[in-house]
Amino acid sequence: MRVLITGGAGFLGSHLSDRFLAEGHTVIAMDNLITGNTDNIAHLAGHERFSFIKHDVTNYIFIDGPLDAILHFASPASPVDYLELPIQTLKVGALGTHKALGLAKDKGARFLLASTSEVYGDPQVHPQPESYYGYVNPIGPRGVYDEAKRFAEAMTMAYHTYHSVETRIVRIFNSIMADETVALCDESGTFIGTAEEYAARIEGERLTTPRRIFVPAFDPQTHCIEMHLASAFIKHPVMGKDAFRITTRYGRSVRVTGDHSVFRRGQDGSPEAVPVRQLTVGDHIALPAKLPVVEQDRAHVNVAEHLIQTCGAADDLWEYALISPALAEVVQEQKEAITDFLTRSTRFPNSANHRNTIGGAWRKYHRQGLMPLAVAAMLWRQGLLQWPSDAQLRPYKGGGGTLVLNHITISADVLWLLGLYLAEGCHVANDGDFRIILSSDTASLQRARQVLEQSFGVASTLKPADATRSPSLYVDSLLLYRLFADVFQITGTAKTARVPSWIMQLPLARLKHFLEGYREGDGTHTNLHEKRELAFNTVSERLATDLAYLLLRFGIVASVGNYTTTYKERYGDRAFPFWRVTVCEVSDFDILTWDRGVQQTLNAQRLGDLVWAQVKTIEPIESTAYVYDFSVPECENFIAGNGVSCHNTYGPRMRLRDGRVVPNFIQQALRGEPLTVYGDGQQTRSFQYVDDLVEGIYRLLLSDEVEPVNIGNPGEFTIREFAELVNQMTGNPAGIAVKDLRTQDDPQVRQPDIGKARAVLGWEPRVSLEEGLRRTIPWFEEELRRRGELP
Repeated sequence: MRVLITGGAGFLGSHLSDRFLAEGHTVIAMDNLITGNTDNIAHLAGHERFSFIKHDVTNYIFIDGPLDAILHFASPASPVDYLELPIQTLKVGALGTHKALGLAKDKGARFLLASTSEVYGDPQVHPQPESYYGYVNPIGPRGVYDEAKRFAEAMTMAYHTYHSVETRIVRIFNSIMADETVALCDESGTFIGTAEEYAARIEGERLTTPRRIFVPAFDPQTHCIEMHLASAFIKHPVMGKDAFRITTRYGRSVRVTGDHSVFRRGQDGSPEAVPVRQLTVGDHIALPAKLPVVEQDRAHVNVAEHLIQTCGAADDLWEYALISPALAEVVQEQKEAITDFLTRSTRFPNSANHRNTIGGAWRKYHRQGLMPLAVAAMLWRQGLLQWPSDAQLRPYKGGGGTLVLNHITISADVLWLLGLYLAEGCHVANDGDFRIILSSDTASLQRARQVLEQSFGVASTLKPADATRSPSLYVDSLLLYRLFADVFQITGTAKTARVPSWIMQLPLARLKHFLEGYREGDGTHTNLHEKRELAFNTVSERLATDLAYLLLRFGIVASVGNYTTTYKERYGDRAFPFWRVTVCEVSDFDILTWDRGVQQTLNAQRLGDLVWAQVKTIEPIESTAYVYDFSVPECENFIAGNGVSCHNTYGPRMRLRDGRVVPNFIQQALRGEPLTVYGDGQQTRSFQYVDDLVEGIYRLLLSDEVEPVNIGNPGEFTIREFAELVNQMTGNPAGIAVKDLRTQDDPQVRQPDIGKARAVLGWEPRVSLEEGLRRTIPWFEEELRRRGELP
């Protein structure tokens, strides 16, 4: 492309020139140097594809030859500039935009307008999406800049709609595979599943309030893993084609795109974010040594309430009946309400004997102490029924079927049974037959039989072992099947079974009983006393991942491996694959003591809640169409795969007298002066490193998006927090000087909603605030020395 960049000698214009030249394009930079500086583009002098024209874009623009794109970045951009140059600011936004758009129309060029977050004014919506129209004072001191940019956006859209000019608008604010596992908590509970599954869930829900997503992330200062609020869950199309699977010691793996970062152990022993394409075999990357969750206990289940709330059609409730002697009195007291409900119900078609039929039904309920669940639901919803403590449920049709207690206490024994069932249970649901089956050793089955009777009120049948199979226990019951499948969420085949999310959230004192049940069902397959290990086997890779995460709840790092075995007497040489989750070298192998603390000795270095695991393989893989990421302010990491920690515009060439907070603070700090903070310092800003911004602008120009797109960093800092960070990074002991607010209409909050940029452009900022400052501070230091302002 042949590209014209107005404001090309400015901070952003010069960086854009670098990027377009690096991509092989030809660049014409235009600037009247009112705020630009040729020093910014001096390194490009003599470049065969670069030229500079000194010109004021508010006058007629002439460019000889074709143009493919025009990037309109000419404008004073800081409060110092537009307060000193109010007329020039308005003219370049209005006349300059008009002249540049006219040139784009004449040349058939694509036009990109550099707009600003200032179009939102002092926003009353936070963070600011592109759909927000702003809260701007047109006659305040900032009005000349705010309204110039708002007019420029309107002019740009008018040229697009009326003249069909290809236009783009960027509002500048100062990833893992789709089928990869992520761990998070939200209002619905803990989720451990693929990013694509979670995206489908939230895309399919109608939200009345913003969703709050918490992810386990390590603090970059303390290296402690805690739950942190994510500012965004990002879905975007793959921009590059390279993707990789990283496998480490302990069998931990994650699949990511080449530009996604994991945390490598740096030379000083601290984690450093490194794109996967820069990773090498033998490097050590960070694994979590624990998994925090938002703990939530679950003490009991009311089966009737669950069925009422989850049955898809009202007629489905007629499939169940509530039984209790106490219901006879309720049926008598609520005779009018019940008979009225039956009269209106389609269950009893209108006929000559309609009244007698309804009367007969009511007398049956009264005599038997029985209610169809449809009737009980009507009374319960109107506050006319309290569930009897001894109530039981059974299928209504035919008057028979296994009775199940309505009120189930989720005791330690019930949790143990659920763990046993996940390891060694299965179900049959076919042509009206519903059976729950457990296969294990006789002692475990005897205990399971007792739990079923005492906690669920159901009798079971125990089949002893014979020459072909181990002992088994089974119960024929539709209600018990629905209870295990729908309420406890333990169902599926051996290859699809999962640890339910509500189990993952239990307090450790309760979770241990579930894990012990699983161990007794399928846990100890190695010699514990000689090898000092516990092994949990499964044919499901996803269940193995669940178990590894569950063990992290106790602070135990397990190894995950894929193996094969044979059963020669039965199947000959046929190989059966399975997954093994192995726990080694813990201080106590009694799971029932783990909630009180358990120590583990690993052959690996640790840092806080991180374990350094050596990379064994890095394999190219095919990427999914979309990839996903989380943005976690101040931490910017999360856990993915089967347990791997995954990872405002500023930068060199900013003007020293720019007047904005970044150059002001850095210069004051380098001079050893107190940093000037106005007001209480609680105004917030987002800081974006220039390389991230240039990348976003480049992608927007090449995209098909016509309407405005926010390009910024959603990480939000108060001015005081930023000042403290600059002092810390420069070693400035002078502290902070607080003064009264200088300017009217100073926005109190500024934070972009970049969901559109992520979805449409596949863009998000990659450079953290600290890393960006590490790159920026030396440039300011050198520039101040060059000017003789520092020794």
